[in-house]
Amino acid sequence: MICSECGHELAIGDWPYCPHGPLYDQNAQHFDPVVVWQSNVDPFKYSFPGQANEPCPADYHRVELRNMREADRFVHKMNDIERRRLEEYRDMRHALDDAGIRERRANEDAKGVMNERAAAMRRRVREWTDKLRDERRGKHARIDPQFHINVLSYDSGNRNSYSGPETGWREKKS
Repeated sequence: MICSECGHELAIGDWPYCPHGPLYDQNAQHFDPVVVWQSNVDPFKYSFPGQANEPCPADYHRVELRNMREADRFVHKMNDIERRRLEEYRDMRHALDDAGIRERRANEDAKGVMNERAAAMRRRVREWTDKLRDERRGKHARIDPQFHINVLSYDSGNRNSYSGPETGWREKKS
């Protein structure tokens, strides 16, 4: 086979590349950049516009994700941010629950002295409930926020269409 561009004879493994380089500038399909707004005050705070051409609000700046590598990095960063936030909330909730349990137990203990057998039974019940609570908390230790960029995660068959002035009020899927 002979290259139509330079006339060089192509050997097995050369096609579609010739010594002059690839036949096309890029192999990947181009896409419009995905736009997010990042806070100027808090670098971990983002806002997501409904459309890429919306004006950026005050105290935010525009961030464009132009390729899959940038989009993947952003998704990973957002999942880390959300995971930390959710883990902090979970830990705070556990601490609040534990404080309530300690307070209830202190109130039970302050009510009065019981016989030895009842005190031993109460102690065993508390140990058993503590063990169950720790096991339940251990099962859900890893949090996955599942943040994704919809337009890059699903094909157009899985997305809702929209219409507006930019589409001539015709239904279009992005």
